[in-house]
Amino acid sequence: MKRTSLTLGVLGLVHAAIGCDVGDHSAVSGGAGGATASGTTSSGAISSGATAGGTTSSGAGSGGSSPVSGLPIPPGAGNDPAPSGAAGGLKVISWAGLTAAVTYTFDDSQPSQIEHWTDLKAEGIRGTFYVNEVNDWAADYVTTWQEAAQSGWEIGNHTVHHCYEDGNCSSNGATFTTPSAEFDTNTTYIQTTLGQADVWTGAYPFGDTGYEPFAKTRFFVARGIPSSATPQIIMPNDSTDPYNLPCVAAVAAGGQPASDFIANIDMAHTSGGWLILLFHSITPTETANLWYAPTAITSITGSIDHAKSLPDVWIDTLSNVAAYWVGQKLLTTATPASSGGDTTWTWTLPNHFPTGKFVRVTVTGGTLKQGSQALTWNPHGFYEVSLDAGALTLTP
Repeated sequence: MKRTSLTLGVLGLVHAAIGCDVGDHSAVSGGAGGATASGTTSSGAISSGATAGGTTSSGAGSGGSSPVSGLPIPPGAGNDPAPSGAAGGLKVISWAGLTAAVTYTFDDSQPSQIEHWTDLKAEGIRGTFYVNEVNDWAADYVTTWQEAAQSGWEIGNHTVHHCYEDGNCSSNGATFTTPSAEFDTNTTYIQTTLGQADVWTGAYPFGDTGYEPFAKTRFFVARGIPSSATPQIIMPNDSTDPYNLPCVAAVAAGGQPASDFIANIDMAHTSGGWLILLFHSITPTETANLWYAPTAITSITGSIDHAKSLPDVWIDTLSNVAAYWVGQKLLTTATPASSGGDTTWTWTLPNHFPTGKFVRVTVTGGTLKQGSQALTWNPHGFYEVSLDAGALTLTP
């Protein structure tokens, strides 16, 4: 305990000196694991679906229950008639029918994040915590992340010791084994101690992309750090590297007002893209817990409140939004095959892709089927396609 506490004190100093993850730069169906949605329901532009034991949120401004997918319901009256024209015109709808998406991520499983978990939970959204097992000396560490996972937040993999991929652990004096073990041991900890069914996404310590080859065999996407001073927004069907997803991070100097993050959210909203935000230390907290880039909880929650005020913004975990983003590209780029008047699209999900995910589509007419089951039209303007099925058929 004494050694580990000293380790984190040194880590905090190194974060301040070298910029931790950000270097020199200033909620889909069933949650991450595809569990059946259960629990309470809330409306507004917030997370959808649920992880096991979590809550489910109705869609943006819908005030009603989500479809079986758990994806948010787009705003609007919900009285769109089913397509009745000639069979064809398959189109995957971006962001489940909303305009944009926002994901809040928090790195290092820091004590200050534990202190402010209640504030984040009260916002009624879902985000992603990237944890390091080495920090489990902190008070309420296990119970906090267990509760977060149970309430629908995602627990992502940030390695055991937060070292560089080459084994440099000068920041914390830890004993590094191998990059594979850093991920695998941390995944086992998340599953067995924190109680999350699986681990679908990772984030690189210090943004070290040397970990990318190891992430590709363990996760279906991974988050990087900002690579440009210009905020980077992920767009539907773009060429963004799924194993180096860009983000906008709170700056090392800290003290950023909510308006900075609100401007990023508005940029994503205007462009119709996906914004990933990254935070580290949260204030107020004691001096020993000011590890890196301290940001006031009111700045974070103020930005969340703004995002929630936009009825067509989807706020959810990294794995949930990424599953939709990946699924849309898979179906959009699938080559259709025709037989007997039917048209069929097939796709193969990446390894480690979470189960129970859906995308939403529309057509000009015809009947959409998966297997022998005809899909049901939702009057908010879509059919829901199960990605697990791997095939979709349109019949005249």
